[in-house]
Amino acid sequence: MPRNGVARLSQGFVKVGTMRAEATIYVGDLAGMRAFYAECFGLSITDGGPGYCGLSSAAWLVTLVQSHEALPATMPPPRRGDTPVKLGFEVPSIEELRRIAARLGGHVSPADAEWEFRNAVRCDCLDPEGNVVQLVQQGG
Repeated sequence: MPRNGVARLSQGFVKVGTMRAEATIYVGDLAGMRAFYAECFGLSITDGGPGYCGLSSAAWLVTLVQSHEALPATMPPPRRGDTPVKLGFEVPSIEELRRIAARLGGHVSPADAEWEFRNAVRCDCLDPEGNVVQLVQQGG
């Protein structure tokens, strides 16, 4: 660990702008969630096996892991808003994603729930199992 938690380039630590984020999402319906994340956020299927699937872009590696405990007890699923982490994805158009997400079992909050922050329009989206994902449309 670098002293004081600061990465130093001269010591060969990660250069600014070169890190890729990784996240793991436990899912009940692996095929449905794979389709949702791939189509909504342009992620490519990179690997997979029994009970898991890796999806990636230049900035993300998202691993979906099938777990029967993650399967929602009701449909539509309740909003899983009590988790302290919310993934965010930059999208070209929140409005267009409303149609795509709905077709794949997700739900994007209505336009009157959008807000602006850091020169971008933001809006929450629920994936098909109720996980909250923040959508970010640049140029707000």
